[in-house]
Amino acid sequence: MALVAGAGGTIFIAVSLIAANPFGHSTATKVGAVEEQQELAQLESVVRLTPAQTAKARLQTTSAEVRALQDERRVPGRIGYNESRRLEVRMPVDGLVSQVLVTPGDAVKKGDRLAILSSVAVGLARDEIVKAEADCAIARRERDWAAEIATNLEALQATLKNHPQVEEIEREYQDRPLGNHRDKIVSAYSRYLFAEGTYRSSESLTGALPRNTIRERKSDKEVARANFLGICEQSRFEAAQRRDLAQANLEHAERLVAVNRQKLRLHLGPFAELSTTPLDASLCEVVLQSSIDGFVEQRFVTDGVQFNASQNLFVLANVDTVWVSAQIYAREWADFDLRSVTNVTVDCPAVPDQRLPATPLFVSVGTSPQSHAVPVVAELDNAAGRFKPGMFAWVTIPFGAPRRALVVPEGAVMRHESQAFVFVAAGEGAYRKTDVSLGMATEHWIEVLSGVQEGDPVVSEGAFYLKSEWLLRGQDD
Repeated sequence: MALVAGAGGTIFIAVSLIAANPFGHSTATKVGAVEEQQELAQLESVVRLTPAQTAKARLQTTSAEVRALQDERRVPGRIGYNESRRLEVRMPVDGLVSQVLVTPGDAVKKGDRLAILSSVAVGLARDEIVKAEADCAIARRERDWAAEIATNLEALQATLKNHPQVEEIEREYQDRPLGNHRDKIVSAYSRYLFAEGTYRSSESLTGALPRNTIRERKSDKEVARANFLGICEQSRFEAAQRRDLAQANLEHAERLVAVNRQKLRLHLGPFAELSTTPLDASLCEVVLQSSIDGFVEQRFVTDGVQFNASQNLFVLANVDTVWVSAQIYAREWADFDLRSVTNVTVDCPAVPDQRLPATPLFVSVGTSPQSHAVPVVAELDNAAGRFKPGMFAWVTIPFGAPRRALVVPEGAVMRHESQAFVFVAAGEGAYRKTDVSLGMATEHWIEVLSGVQEGDPVVSEGAFYLKSEWLLRGQDD
């Protein structure tokens, strides 16, 4: 009984203690279980590699860092020609195709001949140039003649101020042109010298000659001198006037040559060889040339056919650079600012494993009638010829303003069952799997909202190897 009583008492006491603290044992058990589970989870999240495995994995770590991050969006686009390097070859005048020298697909250099044409309008324009150049040459000779006469006339009149003899004047100016002024001036000068000499002789005979005779001879001298000076003044004016008129005629003739050359250029257009050859057989001939380096995309004429003014004859293109037209839809347009975009990235399904930078050029002023989107045009280098006009492409474009964010390399983020995680270096050969919440993602960086801190060494290369080891260990367990 006592034992029983003792047992009963013990039981009673035990029951009383339990009744006094009915949750004590249960709470301690749960707390311990949670801590044990956390420790177990931490142990399970750590992947340990042997030195051999580490060497095989070729792991590299990068510290989580804060850097400027800009949102990027991948939008559809289309490869097209660089419109500044795609030319439609036309002629501004009617004509006839004499010979076509190229076919579609031919590579051409700037200056290469495309075709030989014939145009009456071009022939007439060349003839007008020949006539204008001949008139210009005549006007230049007239100007030179008038200018030389004016110069010699000024020299002659300066010489006459020294009162030389007529014989001296004739000797000095016999080979220098004076035009019709020679006879006028020399004759007047000779009469003036004679009248002056007669008057001087009369003065020495004062008293022997009647006074009226002396006065008459003095009057004759003054009349001859006035006549001589008047002829000199008139000759000087006429010579200068003729020189200036000849200069004006020459300038007019030179302008006519320039105008007719410009007229010929307009008739030939930007693609024809400029030639003013006077040969009758080739006055109407036009040599059509390439104005760029590229290839012949299309040909619309053959030998012997007539063409009309502004008719398309050839299409030339250079695809060393191409344009990419990215489609920005209305719902995205508010976030786009071309001024903040310095570079975009282009990848094309037809050219796999190629992501190339392109330079934004301009934004269209209106929406595309087909896609109802605003085209953003960028220039893409295509020296290797991988991209063809008409190809579909994806264009990655920055949107919005850059902002500071904690980021890890794109290759550091792994996923399993919709959960993103990274591996953080946790000692020699140890890497801890850490779940993370992600934000904005760009081509090379991913924003981390939680899970790691700035400076944490995350595995940026070889993370997939660690993920495989982690999954294999789970299967073994």
